[in-house]
Amino acid sequence: MIMDDRNHTSLPEKDYLKIIEIIQALNRCQIREDINLVALNHLLPLVEADHMGVAFSGMDIGNKQHLPCRVFMGSFKNRVELSDQEYEAIEKAFPYYKSTAKTLLETFRPVISHDIDIPREELQKELSQFFADHPQYNRDKFFYLKNIESTLAVMEPRDWNLAMGFNRFYPGAKFWTRREIRLIELLRPTLFTAVKRVAIQEQVKTHKALVAALDQTGAPMALVGEGGRVLYRNAAFSTMVEVDTGGVLPRPMRELVEQQVARMSPDEIPESGAPLLAFFPQGQAVYRLDFTQLFRDGNRADPAWILRLHPVDDPYTRLRLNLQKAGLTPREMETAILAGDGLDDVDIAQRLFISPNTLKNHFKSIYRKLDVHSRTQLVARLRPPPEP
Repeated sequence: MIMDDRNHTSLPEKDYLKIIEIIQALNRCQIREDINLVALNHLLPLVEADHMGVAFSGMDIGNKQHLPCRVFMGSFKNRVELSDQEYEAIEKAFPYYKSTAKTLLETFRPVISHDIDIPREELQKELSQFFADHPQYNRDKFFYLKNIESTLAVMEPRDWNLAMGFNRFYPGAKFWTRREIRLIELLRPTLFTAVKRVAIQEQVKTHKALVAALDQTGAPMALVGEGGRVLYRNAAFSTMVEVDTGGVLPRPMRELVEQQVARMSPDEIPESGAPLLAFFPQGQAVYRLDFTQLFRDGNRADPAWILRLHPVDDPYTRLRLNLQKAGLTPREMETAILAGDGLDDVDIAQRLFISPNTLKNHFKSIYRKLDVHSRTQLVARLRPPPEP
């Protein structure tokens, strides 16, 4: 069953104040337990969830399903400890969540939930199929897989390698609302940055180890200090960006880094759940710059950044690039993306917690910037037919 909770136009002030508080707490996180405490003390109460799970995964785009995952952490409201066998089953069950994967892949919404986007009954069907295919597991002996009733799912639509779920358990799990979706949309960029930072720092405790890790990857990557000084870059990065170790990034790239750092301010309410991406043109190609801030030996006064270059080769990133080139604001991009997903005006306004008049003004600006004159033209511009 899909719920209709469209009876509001704005989040209360206390929600925005809580968002600022959580962003400040996430920016202080250096180890896994720090994130766990933020989840227990702030995130779970904010969205009334029983559990927050984080996993590194991927997507089988052709079959529209999750690939097997690696659980990174889980935070239970009641500090429950799971058995190794249940963690094993959780990871194997990931590819069975086909309704969630299908919705994420067919839309450009990074945050979706049961009740709003998918009937919660689908999750139970998928879990029943998993246990039917894996008779070695007894669901009644598990805690998480026995009690989970519905999920608010969060993905990184540019990479598809990080997944997060806020889960509600049986009995008495409330229905998810657009309020919880909007709260997590606004927190998602900071939350994912904190998880990536902690994951990297757990894997590499020293710069020496990080250099070895960078050498083993074929993706263009560099370790950059304050002022854009390159502490190390791998071979793939060297072939694309002319800079020596110890040198300074080219000015256009350095300015992009500085802009991204400035956007990490923990004292401002996020404008939208779709902050501007950093794009770097190189010859005939355009790359998206991805940043993960590190703290050397836990010292926040001496930060460094992992800088990655990703080709703009997926529909979501190409769309974001085109919308940014057209000069759309982050809120206008959110509006356009939801319109491209086929949502009506009422649903878009409620999903973004804005008034119908504000939405109307957004569409006027979007139409002007994209040089379209109707919703049909807008959708055609946002979702062109696939090439034969």
